[in-house]
Amino acid sequence: MDSSQAHLSIGDVSERTGVNTVTLRAWQRRYGLLKPQRTPKGHRLYSDQDVLLIKEILSWLEKGVAVSQVKTLLGKKEIAESSESQRVPELIALKDAITRFDSKAVHSLLADLTRNYPIKTLSATVLKPLSEGFEHQNSEVAKLCSDFWQTQLSNVLIHRFHNNHKVHTKKSCWLVSMFGDETCLVYIEALKLQGEGYNVTVLEGMESGMLLLFKTLSEKKIEKLVIYSDQSFSAPLRRDIEEVLENAVLETDLVGQCRLIHPDLIGSAAAPSTDNLGA
Repeated sequence: MDSSQAHLSIGDVSERTGVNTVTLRAWQRRYGLLKPQRTPKGHRLYSDQDVLLIKEILSWLEKGVAVSQVKTLLGKKEIAESSESQRVPELIALKDAITRFDSKAVHSLLADLTRNYPIKTLSATVLKPLSEGFEHQNSEVAKLCSDFWQTQLSNVLIHRFHNNHKVHTKKSCWLVSMFGDETCLVYIEALKLQGEGYNVTVLEGMESGMLLLFKTLSEKKIEKLVIYSDQSFSAPLRRDIEEVLENAVLETDLVGQCRLIHPDLIGSAAAPSTDNLGA
């Protein structure tokens, strides 16, 4: 098939690239980065060349270049270093809004960022640096800013997760977190899974019942179970998770710092990257 022939729906492209459909539309409408063709009914159609272009866009974003600056760089092999003017400008504005405890401004900036950037890239270039910046400051003000930031971030991520909910996809996934894990990190992982084309159900704060949950999900023919935690597992929970990982009925992955805490469990599951705010 001719690589320039448009034959992929926006959903197909989202699953191939990990960029959600909201972001793909923003790249087209707001930044002119994509020019999909249209069916007679107005549905977007993308070509294999469009997929390659999206991957090029992602490569620039991963280097820290702002999405508003990417268009002028397309087709170039590389630049020595992205200048400050090319880096995500919202990072400075967001930090300023947080230190002023301006919830309206923080919400507005985060809403734009989660719409215009894939969550993996956004986490690495904005969310993680901001979180670490506050955490490394040993002061009462920084602690208050950190708490305010984490709360605002969680609210926006949950909102984006529900807006992105893939009700029509046939791929189903459950994301389970343990009691005490940070909500914002859980929903960053949930958004990544949505980017992979999954209809994601989130269960937070689990402390027991892993084997029962696994049995129920297997009976419901759920495709995937992702266990997220940044903590060590209790001995009983560890035994249950080990049994789940050894069972081939349901694809199961471990995500988060638990992979480093329990490295002996890694061989039992092909877990994805732990790239998140806490990594």
